[in-house]
Amino acid sequence: MTCRLAVNLLSLVPGDVGGAEEYAVRTLTAYGRHGPSDLRPVVYLSQAALDAHPDLGRAFDVEVHPGDGRSRPRRILAESTWLARRTTGMAVHHFGGRIPARTSRPVAVTVHDLQPLDEPLNFSLIKRRYLGWALPRSVRRADLVVAVSDQVGRRIVDRLGTDPSRVVVVPIGVGAVATSPAEPSDPPTILYPAVTHPHKNHLMLVEAFTRLADHHPTARLVLTGGSGTAEADVADAIAASRHGDRITRTGRISSTDLAARLATAIVVAFPSTYEGFGIPVLEAMAAGVPVLVADGTPAADLVSDGGVDRDAVLAPHDPQVWADRLGRVLDDRAQRTDLALWGLTAATDHTWEASAAALERAWRRLLAGPDDGQPAGPDTGPRG
Repeated sequence: MTCRLAVNLLSLVPGDVGGAEEYAVRTLTAYGRHGPSDLRPVVYLSQAALDAHPDLGRAFDVEVHPGDGRSRPRRILAESTWLARRTTGMAVHHFGGRIPARTSRPVAVTVHDLQPLDEPLNFSLIKRRYLGWALPRSVRRADLVVAVSDQVGRRIVDRLGTDPSRVVVVPIGVGAVATSPAEPSDPPTILYPAVTHPHKNHLMLVEAFTRLADHHPTARLVLTGGSGTAEADVADAIAASRHGDRITRTGRISSTDLAARLATAIVVAFPSTYEGFGIPVLEAMAAGVPVLVADGTPAADLVSDGGVDRDAVLAPHDPQVWADRLGRVLDDRAQRTDLALWGLTAATDHTWEASAAALERAWRRLLAGPDDGQPAGPDTGPRG
């Protein structure tokens, strides 16, 4: 049986799209290993993306665009010309959160979050206006909308008025799960991996750490992740802290370096107030590292689903609450062990293989068409 399904990865710019890149590559790679033989899509991507992720070329038939995808106008043009010509008559799944002006149908789009609508100041004026128009338009045009978490799915329904039957969830996963809690190294290090956008809440965490450090003279805070629109403000806050010499701002680091830092951290603090999912939280849980998160995000749902008491989910804007809770984690090995064990239990339910299985269900729905009589079930639609 020939499968007439195309996957558009032209938006995948290696090293530039963060969690969206990992989600696409890991889900598709797992699908390549475990997916059925009768449903093998053709993947369309840039030469740069294929060079960075050769496993995609081994798992699927691919068609390669010669550009590197870094020019957004050229990429948008390529999607409406080069891609549109090659996918005529095929179902198309666009992983980049946007449906091009010209596309074959039926069509699906993956949405990681509604940040351009909910947090528009994180974007330049041009990007804000473009995405503020393109994202809702794409959701309206899609026969199937793929959300990366239940909360994003609900947000799509509530904010954009989307029919819940057109929304499915293909969740983010994680690789290997540790068998026991991690052993932190000295000095005790609090890790926060996040781009410095305002909603990532670095300023609150720097203040919380400053208060904590008054009573924990060996504690360290490490901030990894790329530079965002609040980078200068974060640098100023570190410089103004009376314990700024114990705060390290690394910038973007490789996944290997991040895994090494994660393995030695005593706790991951994740105070972000807006997330589509929060991959670093799941990665920390899978590594056996205790995690503290801000309330009101999918990361909080993830921690709570693991059975962790609500002391791991904190008010997002109260530095004293964070300082006190971090202090208890640093001081109490039993608490750290409990948090880590709960995290390990939760992480086992979030594998990339499970994500691949959800992707298969979504693709079969897309290919069956809107009249297949299959409502969005509890395993595919956003849970309310």
